[in-house]
Amino acid sequence: MKSTLNIITLFILFSCKTSKVNMELTKINTKVEHFQNGNVKNVVNTDSLSGLRIGFWNEFYENGQLKESGNYKLDSYKQCCVTGLCYEFYSYKFGEWIYYHQNGKTKAKGTYKIGKKNRDTSCENGAEINFGFVTVKWKFYDEENNERHPNARDVTEIEKSSYITEWDLIKK
Repeated sequence: MKSTLNIITLFILFSCKTSKVNMELTKINTKVEHFQNGNVKNVVNTDSLSGLRIGFWNEFYENGQLKESGNYKLDSYKQCCVTGLCYEFYSYKFGEWIYYHQNGKTKAKGTYKIGKKNRDTSCENGAEINFGFVTVKWKFYDEENNERHPNARDVTEIEKSSYITEWDLIKK
């Protein structure tokens, strides 16, 4: 009995590696959220099970101007849970995205380069997830629509919003 328990324990410990899951979505919901002033806050497609973003996304400033526009994909990675392995789902930005200043002028635009990024998880060594990186091909503009060179903060601001997890939705 003791050796069986040890074997099961070792199996659980060493089988906690990240892997990809091919996901078939059963249903996509389109939601429109509004600010208190009645202006549209965002128009988003979400997965009906997780509530995560998938497909086309438009987010607006409270003044009604478009803030950002692009597409999300849904993916997952393994977590080591109390009951064994479990999956956590996340959405990541891909393809072309456009960001705007509050005055409606373009702030930044480009195509995300999808690569891998390590995310801390309850599993040893974390998990590798798909992540959208900003490349040198991205264009950045000031509020008068003059092209400018991005600083590290500009790039970090865009990349930090590159993905969202189920837990991020709960925290909101």
